[in-house]
Amino acid sequence: MSKLTPKQERFAQSCVETLGALSLSYRDAYDADNMSDEAVKVEAWRLAHLHAGVGARIEQLQKATARRHGVTMDSISDELDENRMMALEERAPAAAVQATMGKARLHGLLVDKQELVQRPNVSFRMVMPNTKGED
Repeated sequence: MSKLTPKQERFAQSCVETLGALSLSYRDAYDADNMSDEAVKVEAWRLAHLHAGVGARIEQLQKATARRHGVTMDSISDELDENRMMALEERAPAAAVQATMGKARLHGLLVDKQELVQRPNVSFRMVMPNTKGED
């Protein structure tokens, strides 16, 4: 992993602290007072997704946080099973479906549709929820 600047490191740490609020993290790490919200959004996304060192550092920090809190795919899967059962007991089918869909996403069985959008001097990936089979 390449050495990050202090601002890049602060951005990566803030991304983990804010649970991925990229724009907020960018404003926290960089002097962005004179930038529009849209410009901050684009620059934050670029930094998190196109700068290999920053992306790798965010992933490293996320894994450390998960280890520290004992979070694993199995523990999350178990929690979603418990949530689903509780929702069914409470006669809340929408919550039960949501828990089932969360488990499917966790295990890679349900992938969000992605669309690559390119504009002059700007490119970003728009992630849209998969709506196949949903009413």
